[in-house]
Amino acid sequence: MWFFKNELTKDRAVLPLASLGTLKAYEPQRWICECSSFIYNPATMGGLAFEELGKKWKCPCCGAKKKTFRKTDQRSVS
Repeated sequence: MWFFKNELTKDRAVLPLASLGTLKAYEPQRWICECSSFIYNPATMGGLAFEELGKKWKCPCCGAKKKTFRKTDQRSVS
């Protein structure tokens, strides 16, 4: 689960480090659909990591299966 702080940009999330009792800024991994170029960014999609999405999850733009996505460093257009 990711926690978001108002001081951070939309692209950043805060990952709790329970063992240290601190919070660390972390940029979650983005995934891009090879069919529609839709970028799944956990920071703007409810904080759920791509790996945590169900097997039946599909691209909201084109309906492609989860396996058509690949990791990317590209940022969202918006």
